[in-house]
Amino acid sequence: MRIRIVSKLATCAVLSACAAGAGAAEWSDAFIGYTYGTKFKEPGSDADVKKQVATLQYVGGYKYGVNFFAVDMLASEENNNANNSDRGAHEVYVTYSNTVSFGKVSGKPMKFGPIRDVGFQFGFDFNSKNDAFGAGLTKYIAGPKVEFDVPGLLTLGLLYYKENNNNSLAGTHVNFDAAPRLAAVWSFDFNAGLPAVFKGWGTWTGEKGKDGFGGDTAAETWTEMGLLWDVGSAAGTPKTFYAGLGYQYIKNKFGNQPSLAGTKVSAPSLKAEYHF
Repeated sequence: MRIRIVSKLATCAVLSACAAGAGAAEWSDAFIGYTYGTKFKEPGSDADVKKQVATLQYVGGYKYGVNFFAVDMLASEENNNANNSDRGAHEVYVTYSNTVSFGKVSGKPMKFGPIRDVGFQFGFDFNSKNDAFGAGLTKYIAGPKVEFDVPGLLTLGLLYYKENNNNSLAGTHVNFDAAPRLAAVWSFDFNAGLPAVFKGWGTWTGEKGKDGFGGDTAAETWTEMGLLWDVGSAAGTPKTFYAGLGYQYIKNKFGNQPSLAGTKVSAPSLKAEYHF
């Protein structure tokens, strides 16, 4: 019940934010996406986890920078059950970030060498999951970011990362130490029979102190990427419907030590997006 309520509230909030942002945006892109994979993993088990992921995402430029919103609704099919149930676990994950462009604020280009612009990013992540671990995460993220002068999009941020979470297995709330984060985002258009895009993001997050069991955390690497073809262009509706392949790679998932099973993930997937 809780996950359904949170999911509905999160979806409504992002839809409202998207509508409000679109009205004031200089440019924007929103899509509903679907991902399916069979090789995901969760810490504590080496078993493969099948997951379906529904995504609602919005990104838009405004007078002083860029807004980004995303809601992922994840449904596990097996090997990651809801607490005290034989049904697969459900999770909702919400992300918001705002990047203020120093060039836009000052009215003077911040372009130099390989850099197109410099900005400051701040935002948060939120999740809730109904498995035995019972994650109830909030992340606060802020720091400088540069945008590289390339044909496409490539950014790199050096960020402050602070996480609070829940650990129902240990019966405790966990207030992790602050940690450094490197975060990259990219998107490159090209032609591969049809117009296509290679896009994704990657983060490296340093050690964040003790976990809920009192053990030391490890630095985490997390990368998500997709190679998607603009299949709608073949039907005369370009930049509307995309389909292709995705890939997730994680080392030390959630900051767990590599000795724990299920903390290394190498998961291909099928992806589709409808842009509106």
